[in-house]
Amino acid sequence: MKPETENNTKKSEEDSGILIADIERAAYQRDYDTVFHLLFRIFDKSERKSGGILLDKDTDLDDDDYFLRGYTRLASALSSMFAHPEFQMLTPGFMQLNVYKKQLAGIFELSGFRGTDHLLGLIGEKASEQDAKTEFALKNEQQLLKFLTFYSLQSEPDVDFGAFLKSVPHLALSSYINLVSTPVVLTKRASARREKLLELGPLLEDIALNEDLISRLSALWMLCSYAEGKNKHDIKKHLNVVLQRWLVKKGIKVPALPDKRDLKERPILLIASEHFTAGHAMFRCYAPVIKQLRDKFQMVLISAPKNMDDISKNLFDQVIEVNLEEGQIKKEVVGKMIKLKPDIIFYPSLGMAQWTLFVANLRLAPIQLMSMGHPGTSNSPFIDYAIMPESAYSKERDCFSEKLLLTKDNTFQFVAPLQSFRIKPRLRLKPSPVKLAVTSKFYKLSASFMATCQRISEKSQRPVEFHFFPNDAGMVYQQVRHQIHQWVPDAIVHKMGDYNLYIHYLNQCDIHLSTFPFGGSNSNVDSMRQGIPIVTLAGDQPHSRTDLWFFALSQSLPKWLIAQNEEEYVDIAIRLIENDDERVKISQDLLQENFDKVFLDAGYEHHKEQEKEFVNFMWWLYEHHDEIQKDGKKAWFLSEIEALNA
Repeated sequence: MKPETENNTKKSEEDSGILIADIERAAYQRDYDTVFHLLFRIFDKSERKSGGILLDKDTDLDDDDYFLRGYTRLASALSSMFAHPEFQMLTPGFMQLNVYKKQLAGIFELSGFRGTDHLLGLIGEKASEQDAKTEFALKNEQQLLKFLTFYSLQSEPDVDFGAFLKSVPHLALSSYINLVSTPVVLTKRASARREKLLELGPLLEDIALNEDLISRLSALWMLCSYAEGKNKHDIKKHLNVVLQRWLVKKGIKVPALPDKRDLKERPILLIASEHFTAGHAMFRCYAPVIKQLRDKFQMVLISAPKNMDDISKNLFDQVIEVNLEEGQIKKEVVGKMIKLKPDIIFYPSLGMAQWTLFVANLRLAPIQLMSMGHPGTSNSPFIDYAIMPESAYSKERDCFSEKLLLTKDNTFQFVAPLQSFRIKPRLRLKPSPVKLAVTSKFYKLSASFMATCQRISEKSQRPVEFHFFPNDAGMVYQQVRHQIHQWVPDAIVHKMGDYNLYIHYLNQCDIHLSTFPFGGSNSNVDSMRQGIPIVTLAGDQPHSRTDLWFFALSQSLPKWLIAQNEEEYVDIAIRLIENDDERVKISQDLLQENFDKVFLDAGYEHHKEQEKEFVNFMWWLYEHHDEIQKDGKKAWFLSEIEALNA
């Protein structure tokens, strides 16, 4: 973002800030059209550094006072408007406002109201004395529309949302998607409500969706993984049914594949990638194994133009561009895939784009598989396999609808980050305070993890200082910081910065606390290279075991750093905090380890045995797919297959 200068003072309407006084004036004068015009401009750029809301042209308020005062004034004006009986919401306006529910909720959360509960009471009518369970009642459609607009995961009243989905499905579904897709969920109440809402998945199958709602399902499909419940991915089964019906409604038909496969000398392997530019984490994680596949397969990449570049395209024999209008799946995209007649379709990730969720619910190749770019089952009957390292698999609980292909842990190698220079590790022998780093994206922060951080802070006999790197800006950053401070008031929450600035601040930390139930991956590489020990909590889901891959490969991370429950996690963290010698020894061992050889060996120069391991595994799958499908066995280990072929 360019800084403001004298040469950059002339701004278009879309780039200029909006004075809160303009919205206040329009709201209190009941000029509702102007309010919405200005409000949507704020929403469109709420997370941009420039623009947004302004109190006045010059202010001496610090950031916290500035935003609290501004958001409170804005929330007050909106409260007066929405609570007024003369203000009537139309269904199209309700739907449009719900698209921006995240921003709207953020205004109220960051205001002095700290939420929308005051407005819920003003919208409804005062409940009768006999109805002691609620503080208000909804008597008409206007009250319902406004209630659904402002009800949040944080709201105190508990409602039967299933009843809404049954009685007013189209209205309630828009609000439901927003609630379950809430990006920042760090309170016990919000977390519990999200789990309860996820259980309503079966009701979604009975609701006919329009273009707007179908386009927003992808956020729900992906973000359910960040919830804490054991059955959180079950909702994907119902979302997949909705997607399949939508494809039928749009007239997208796929010809049946032949009953018998003809094995080819060089089969076509189609990589359907959601993100694969050279600077993206997906490229860092999967480019080395995808490069192997060209040895035996004709490699084709299909992706959106913005999600690939010349470096990534060079790994393929052919490239197909996906040109989609947002939220839609075009027949010609499916047509291109049908025309290609791929023998295998491989999704490095599922859940980070809309178009892949549609095509992953079609049978477009005899063999269709995914890996753990977004770690979690697809629950799609059209995805045959999930492929991942052995350490990501838990024998204690079956978390997959797919059959599993388990590589050796060192089969996967990472590409080192682009455009970064090494910052000399800073090992602090007797730090005070001990600095604890939480490097995960804000989605991965959970109420349980934050409660654990609070217990660590309370239990430690030494001063500690938490450093969070949520990797966001604008309103979301402010929300994350506010909610983190409810648990750890003195925590330092870093704003989004470039990679080298992030490493600069990370390098000042002493211990890495991995989030749960969703762990880390690339951020683990960053900490280990700086000599920072990692504390993790293992679970059954693949995203609860991503850290274990690094423990399996590194010779420097002792297994006692892996907790099996939250209490163990606290005890392990305290042990590191209060025992400098032990912590420093782990750090020194990490700094002695050559991670370019351990897991940043993208060219397999130090892993000659693994240089063809992935492609050989895929070739074995190609040859034996029919037998594997008939076999009742759930998980197939590469090590076992090599032994059989020896």
